Amino acid sequence: MKQELLSRLKRIEETIASTKELGEAKLESFYEEVRAAFNQAFTSLPGRKDILDEIGLKRAKLKSWRLSVIKSVWPINFKHLFSMPFIYGMVFPVLFLHISLEIYHQVCFRFYGIPLVKYGDYFIYDRQLLPYLNWLEKINCFYCSYVNNVFRYAVEIGGRTERFWCPIKYHRRISGAHSQYSKFVDYLDGENFREKLEKLRDTSDL
Repeated sequence: MKQELLSRLKRIEETIASTKELGEAKLESFYEEVRAAFNQAFTSLPGRKDILDEIGLKRAKLKSWRLSVIKSVWPINFKHLFSMPFIYGMVFPVLFLHISLEIYHQVCFRFYGIPLVKYGDYFIYDRQLLPYLNWLEKINCFYCSYVNNVFRYAVEIGGRTERFWCPIKYHRRISGAHSQYSKFVDYLDGENFREKLEKLRDTSDL
């Protein structure tokens, strides 16, 4: 808008300079045109402000969009970055636990006739398939699933082991008991312990 007005005024000035000998009526006409040009410039200022506001809003939206893209590509803050070595460092003891547990599970359970724990019932990975997670959340979800699956797997193996060797309930109430605990012999039921022990070693219900 500004450039257009300047160009128009420049053309008027050139015309006035080249028409000095024109009559008073002609000059009056040019004067009216100049005044109209300035009036148009002043009346267009509010509209020009609205246009600038709109441009600023679009720039703010573009900046917000760029930030969201950056966060989706690299969604890490310093707190998470600092804790990552401690979180992902746990993979080594968990892997060692998993390998050791599986050796015990495959050897001892077969030797004593305890039914093996079904691997597929405890190692489930499907949360990282959710489309509303970004790439880093999917990696974290897979890692978290693996670690917690190992723990749940270990608890069930430990529960079946405890059922075979020492199926006695604790005197105090415990939380998070495994799947076999409710079948155990009561704490003070020494009279029937041997009989119930033999029944519990029959693992045909598993």
